[in-house]
Amino acid sequence: MWWDAELPAHRAYSEVITSNLESSAAVVVLWSSTAAKSQWVRAEADFARNAGKLVQARIDDSFPPLPFNQIQCADLNRWRGGAAHPGWAKLQSSIATLVSGEEQRPAPKQRNRFEDSLRPYRWWIAAAVAAIIAAAAISFVLTRPSNDQKPVLAVLPFESLDSRDASLVAGMWEDTRQALGRNPQLLVLGPNSSEELAKKDSGAARKAADYLLNASIRRAGDRIRVSTNLTRTNDGTQIWSDSFERKLDDVFALESQIASEIEGRIRGRLAKGGGVKPENIATSGEVYALYNDARVKVRTLKYDAVTEAYDELRQIVKMDPNFAPAWATLAVAKQFGVNKRIDPNDTAEADARRAIALAPNLAAGHAALGLILGEGPASESELRRAIELDPGDVEALQWLADSLDPQTRSNDILTLYSKIVEIEPLWWPAMHTRLSLLFRSGDTGAVEEELTRVERLGDRRLTTAIKIVLLWYRGDLSSAVKTGLAYDRQAGPKDRELVATLIWQPLMQLGYFELADKLATPSFDYIPYIRRNDPHALDMIEAELTPQQFWTFGELASVGSKVYLLNGQGPRLAKQYRAAASSAEEFKALVGKYRLVEVAPAAALALRSVGDEAQARRLLELAEEEALKGPRANVDQRVLLARIYAVEGRTDEGISMLWSVVRTGWLPPYVPINTDIALDPPLNELRTDPRFEQMRRLILSAIRRERAELGSISLS
Repeated sequence: MWWDAELPAHRAYSEVITSNLESSAAVVVLWSSTAAKSQWVRAEADFARNAGKLVQARIDDSFPPLPFNQIQCADLNRWRGGAAHPGWAKLQSSIATLVSGEEQRPAPKQRNRFEDSLRPYRWWIAAAVAAIIAAAAISFVLTRPSNDQKPVLAVLPFESLDSRDASLVAGMWEDTRQALGRNPQLLVLGPNSSEELAKKDSGAARKAADYLLNASIRRAGDRIRVSTNLTRTNDGTQIWSDSFERKLDDVFALESQIASEIEGRIRGRLAKGGGVKPENIATSGEVYALYNDARVKVRTLKYDAVTEAYDELRQIVKMDPNFAPAWATLAVAKQFGVNKRIDPNDTAEADARRAIALAPNLAAGHAALGLILGEGPASESELRRAIELDPGDVEALQWLADSLDPQTRSNDILTLYSKIVEIEPLWWPAMHTRLSLLFRSGDTGAVEEELTRVERLGDRRLTTAIKIVLLWYRGDLSSAVKTGLAYDRQAGPKDRELVATLIWQPLMQLGYFELADKLATPSFDYIPYIRRNDPHALDMIEAELTPQQFWTFGELASVGSKVYLLNGQGPRLAKQYRAAASSAEEFKALVGKYRLVEVAPAAALALRSVGDEAQARRLLELAEEEALKGPRANVDQRVLLARIYAVEGRTDEGISMLWSVVRTGWLPPYVPINTDIALDPPLNELRTDPRFEQMRRLILSAIRRERAELGSISLS
């Protein structure tokens, strides 16, 4: 005999069930009103019917649905386990016939005098037996061993505020208990015990269960309102309450829907550890395996992988709408990916808030919401809550660090990244950011210490990576590339990926665009066109992305705006601006204050091309205000200020600011400033000053010198 309680944890349930259906001689289906609504029960019953091995019985007052009502069905509705019951005898006989291949006849029922004598009192006896069973169940839970780790939940009979709704209320109670009972991390008391507990005082409840779920139901016209609350028995604290209001269109669907809502809101609260981590919140093995695959893809931050994860996560939340971690990860996928299929009303923030509603202590839910909120106190509060719940949540630590103002809280950011590296001592993205922060603060000694630490660990890949970063920050681009290529020739494919990522930047700065693309294939078709300043890129961008996405997607606005302006398409870029924002303040809110400093000069030039000088000026004022908050010693900050001054017409200030950087040996980083500063529309506003051409020649001469030192290069 086999039934689905024996499903193994490592195999897909549909595959195992199909295999057993095929190999069985007989398939027993127990019909109830709930079973009749299950697509799985119907599908398996239909398989057995077509194979000629269906044996069916009904266990409540309902009858099998079409087409199964055309086949004989044993009646076990009021069977209490007696071997002589006619329904049981019929069931036994049918199974025996199918298994043996020989027709079986039910044995004639023998009249039992003792049974006959008890017949007038059968209902009294049944009630007594039920009371004994309930008392025994209460006794069992009252004396359950203290080492039982599963929280015990009693779903008390739902209270009907109108006696006419008794059957509806009973159905909702049953559905809710069944929904909660599917959670393997909970022990849900049966109906008899729950009914008995409802009659006893709080002391009995405290001994029998860890939590009590109460609900009251009120109907008004064609609407029904269900008020629920969850109480912790050891101190009487109400830890959750909610109300659900629905139309009475379909009573059966309504029962199932409300039961699912209640189960979803309780699952995370009663999970092991309070549902802090995804692995503690119950779901099916199939859902969790698919979720893990999607989570890994999202963490790569690669466009194609995140898009695949988005599709998987949409599937997961359909399979289990109450699995909170999937909603949190879906929110992150929407935040990091650009997907035209996403409904603008179906926001990442709504998904993150749904995850928190389902599991208030889920660190990933608070982290996702903090990430989506971006900057400011609300974002920081959510991210700190995530870290408080799970101090080892590296993503929350990273997102918190990235949300802080680098101009005023650089020390806090460095502290957070140092914590991340402490938790993940060999995780390169965190190491790289920390090294960048140390360089900017002038603490090169700490950078050397990091190099020594990694060398001591014997990790050649990370040792090479740190050396490349050291050379790059010192302006020795050719040596950075040589170091990376030397490692690339002797490393395996997996190890090459990191080093390739690091030498991509110096290759771009030196103008080796095609070589750089071989190391990191462009994710979008329009990128090679942008590199060539080809106007065809603009058609591709506008066909692919909304104006809001153009201004907010990575560095696209920085490099894409240049193509618009160099090809005389300023009015077209102004149209992109106006479709995304109606004012400079709204534009700042859209792109964020850090991105504003970078993209405002190009946007102002576009607005100026259509005669909107007032808004162009306001945009530059906001950008300058943010840029001046940063440390003046920061090279990148001075270049960004030079671009703002250039577009504002403050040529002398722009030239002075740019010269203070160029004379230190600075080379354009390609993003947002092209290798040739004359190809950067904002800086090119300074071309009327002879010093601009002088600086341009110095930069191009340094690039030629670095290329000569690098010599002929090729990639294997």
